[in-house]
Amino acid sequence: MLLQSRGHYLTGGGRERHFDLLKRWANTHADDLYLALGERFVMYGEWMYAKHTCFYDALPHYFMEFDILDRETGEFLSTARRREMLRGLPVVSVEVLWEGHPERLTDITRHVGPSRFKTPQWRDRLVAAGEASGVAPAQVVAETDGFDDMEGLYIKVEEEGRVTARLKWVRASFLNAILDSGSHWLDRPIVPNQLADGVDLWAPA
Repeated sequence: MLLQSRGHYLTGGGRERHFDLLKRWANTHADDLYLALGERFVMYGEWMYAKHTCFYDALPHYFMEFDILDRETGEFLSTARRREMLRGLPVVSVEVLWEGHPERLTDITRHVGPSRFKTPQWRDRLVAAGEASGVAPAQVVAETDGFDDMEGLYIKVEEEGRVTARLKWVRASFLNAILDSGSHWLDRPIVPNQLADGVDLWAPA
């Protein structure tokens, strides 16, 4: 099994520390993943162990799948085909908030609201997680988006079992938080996001 991050393979090194748990998780489920994906399909997802700009304290998993590429056709599978392929696997896919044919922009943007992956206690837990990682409260707060809302929306256009277009809508306050943080998350100490109560990363399915 080969793991990649933004076009390069994960081969080790200090800048891959936040992927250590991903490597263990993928190795644990390697047989099941290979049976489903083989060498034809590539699964894409967001690895959310390390805090970037938003801090989450109620994630359903650290790996959130959002795309599958068919290497033979060069096409990305539709949501329905992805669901069918991943059924019964220990893979958590991103939540679909809405499916339909929007007539106006507000049909889409009205779905931007409070993140489902933040509890009311997330700010206190952020400070505690920062201190556990050796980051002062003022610093970890300054490097984190202070809103309860989700970052934005990932939008797909799908036809005949494949993705034909994709867009990303990001709220302005999130972009401002990135600019105001003053540094890139890879250059900071790792502050782990947290899983929701009862989540078992190693469960078979």
